[in-house]
Amino acid sequence: RGRDWSYLSATNQLSLNTLNGRRKVDFVCKGFDQYLDQTKWKFGSLKMLQLRGKWYIHLSATTAIPEFEAEQAVHVVGIDRGLRFLAACYDEKGKSILFSGQNILRKRRKYKKLRAELQAKGTKSAKRRLKKIGQRENRWMSDVNHRLTKTLIDHYGSNTIYALEDLTDVRFATEKSPKDQRYEIVSWAFYQFEQF
Repeated sequence: RGRDWSYLSATNQLSLNTLNGRRKVDFVCKGFDQYLDQTKWKFGSLKMLQLRGKWYIHLSATTAIPEFEAEQAVHVVGIDRGLRFLAACYDEKGKSILFSGQNILRKRRKYKKLRAELQAKGTKSAKRRLKKIGQRENRWMSDVNHRLTKTLIDHYGSNTIYALEDLTDVRFATEKSPKDQRYEIVSWAFYQFEQF
């Protein structure tokens, strides 16, 4: 920030450091104008990408929020993470919500099968496609985790304490699992869900 890029609030432009020198560019920011207020938000890294002939930026921004007091809690929700059910939630009123993971498991198995076929081919184009598929699966899994956590927050509202099981240093006993299911067990994005 500052060296590679900067935001010019006076002209509402980005100043980007390119191979051909510094360039000032206009940009469109639909629905996220509130994050451009530099008195409330501090900018971090910026990532540019091109998709279907258009350029997009991913900009990280942070802000200070007041410390959370336990007395403010309206709900307390326990969340058990798993494969068959992505999240099994139990709140202080004794109500449960289950989020099925069967469709996600099927899609991950489809990606696994496609990867195995491409690895068996071993050609240059197969390796290129393999790299694309891996990135696509990672983006899709991030989206699944993001939508699930957003649904939980929308359902329970603000001032909710979420208690997650501690999966630090837990390694599932893969030798007891069927061979075709070991990949799903060891590669699930539980940590990312926790961060979201």
